[in-house]
Amino acid sequence: MTITPKICPFCKKENLCEAHIPKKNCWCNEIKVPTDLRALIPQELQMKACICKNCILAFKENKNKFTKEVTINL
Repeated sequence: MTITPKICPFCKKENLCEAHIPKKNCWCNEIKVPTDLRALIPQELQMKACICKNCILAFKENKNKFTKEVTINL
């Protein structure tokens, strides 16, 4: 498996994270990522690829639906 830090581990779309850019304030520094959501990241991608904002918001809106869909797609 190729690990691409710019790709969300759930939806496989670009996560638009800019935390790696010096003096850049990324959206990911302003949003709380639930521990339950981080626990769903496949182990080989943990701390290596950022979750996109859409997936974080979808999880917060309906945790059960998101978890079911992610489990099917992983």
